[in-house]
Amino acid sequence: MLEVGTANRNGEDDDLAVFVDRLAAAGSDQSTTDAQTQIHHAIAVGNPPPGVRRLAEALAASVAELPPPPRRPVEDAASLVSAVRDNTLVVLEDFDVPATARAVAALLADGRRVVVTGAVPAELAAVRAALPPEAVDRALPHLPGLPPAELRELRRLLATSTPERRARGDQLLPPESAVPDAGEVAQLCALAAGSEAAGDGEWVLPTLLADLDEDRRAAVTSVAECVERSLAAMPSRAEHAWAWQLLSELIYGQHRATFDRMHEDTAEVVAVLDRTRSAPPVSFTAAPPPGVVEVLTRYREFLAAGGRSRSYFRPAAQRDVQPVLDVARIGSRQPENEEDIDRVLEYLELVERQARIDAACAELGVPIPADEIELAEINDGLGRIATAARSVGALRHDVLFLAADSPLSVPDVDAAQQVATGILEFAVHGSGVDAARRLDALADALAVLSPATATAPEHEQAVVALRERDAAGYAAALDALGAARREQRDDQMRVLLLQRLEEGAPRLAVAWAALAETAPAALGFVSFVPVEPLLSTLPPPDSADVVLVVGASGLGVERLLLSAVAPRIVAVSGPGDARADSPTLLSVLQRASALVIQGRAAGGRVVPFNGGSSARAAAPVGQAG
Repeated sequence: MLEVGTANRNGEDDDLAVFVDRLAAAGSDQSTTDAQTQIHHAIAVGNPPPGVRRLAEALAASVAELPPPPRRPVEDAASLVSAVRDNTLVVLEDFDVPATARAVAALLADGRRVVVTGAVPAELAAVRAALPPEAVDRALPHLPGLPPAELRELRRLLATSTPERRARGDQLLPPESAVPDAGEVAQLCALAAGSEAAGDGEWVLPTLLADLDEDRRAAVTSVAECVERSLAAMPSRAEHAWAWQLLSELIYGQHRATFDRMHEDTAEVVAVLDRTRSAPPVSFTAAPPPGVVEVLTRYREFLAAGGRSRSYFRPAAQRDVQPVLDVARIGSRQPENEEDIDRVLEYLELVERQARIDAACAELGVPIPADEIELAEINDGLGRIATAARSVGALRHDVLFLAADSPLSVPDVDAAQQVATGILEFAVHGSGVDAARRLDALADALAVLSPATATAPEHEQAVVALRERDAAGYAAALDALGAARREQRDDQMRVLLLQRLEEGAPRLAVAWAALAETAPAALGFVSFVPVEPLLSTLPPPDSADVVLVVGASGLGVERLLLSAVAPRIVAVSGPGDARADSPTLLSVLQRASALVIQGRAAGGRVVPFNGGSSARAAAPVGQAG
């Protein structure tokens, strides 16, 4: 018997190339040489045919007398379909033409891509003619024209196609760039929901602000900023309750004149004290006589006009002022010149202002200052109160006239602070009113992207979610739109690939389209191609699942190169086929422990292959006795 070299157990590419060469050496025709060249090229580029590798490994295991890899018990193989699922090498023994045709039909029903080949075209024609009616339209005289990857994609798309997915072709989905961002929608929904929870229906400020033009809104925002700054600058409410009480009274116009005068007096006193801090102090050794200010003023004017003090024949101004000068002191001396008189007058005015300050404190409820430090603190507080009163007054005016029929008012300081905060929040974040209007605008813009008759359910779901301020619903609709776009792309690709398949195999395209709705698992085909053209031009990788060789007992060892066509090879021998003495494709498969399925009744049990070979036999299938 002709010895056939095998690849080593590791399946190294160089050993696999040697294995192919030894197979090819058994033949001398051009188709064998062509197949040998193509397989060598596939090995060189790192893509050796899996069917050839598996055949080599099986032969290597049998030569080394190693046990075959674990397999499902043959008793479970009720049909060729289950046998092919679990075995890469199968022999159909004593299968006539009708049985072979039924075996092919069973593989088709399992969705297999089958290539039926043989040396005699008439035998292939007979098997094709014997196919059952349901398999006829999936039979081709050649391999489909689509590349394997596109054909595999078409099968996937047909198998997963549903009426809903096929309806995507009539729908106009909005482009991703035109769909509002989910993050923006979530922020708007949260703002709208927050305003509703806060009572936007009763708290009308956001509505009034939303209706203002940009310039008017900017002016109101500026006033609110002033209010916020001035109230933040106010003395602590807990420690200076009098300041907040006075502010509340001032915004209603109470004590305005007293407050303004007191503010002026305190400011002047603080300024004088600061200016004269390093100068000699002014004092009186006794109470000055009545009318002291008028007397000093006339004497000041006398000196300013060039008059001089005299020891004799004193002028009237000097005689009148002398009692005042006798009790007045600047440091430790009496006032003498014009500058000294100014100091005394300033002192007397300061005393008068301090008296008015004390009186105003009593009237306004302000603590009377005990020293310069407290006076300075009160003066600073009065300045802050004045600023806050002006800003709150401006806010009360602006809010009152936000609209012709504005129902909003600012009755007190707390309300002013609340209104100012609301205005500033609106300026930074907008409001529920603005958010709702923005959501409605987004919904309108999204809705017009497709006519009602072509609107997808997911598109409508997104529009409804925007109108209902449902951020979670919108996010779900967005995800669903993404899935819808993928389904639409898949269906468009399905139609395109089906059209391309139809150009070379119209009956197969029609058959697959029908099976996609009734039996998507049966999307297979069978191509009937004689051995020589099949070997001369081997199909690309992954073009077929099974190569079924008719008349295998009469084919030489070199025809084992057909294992490069598909990962699984099924050899068929008919009833009464002669057993050749020299090695054949069939005998080599038997040496490689191929699963044998007998076509004649054998009692429903596994029987060993003749001669004690390691080939195994399965229960008969599809063959009359």
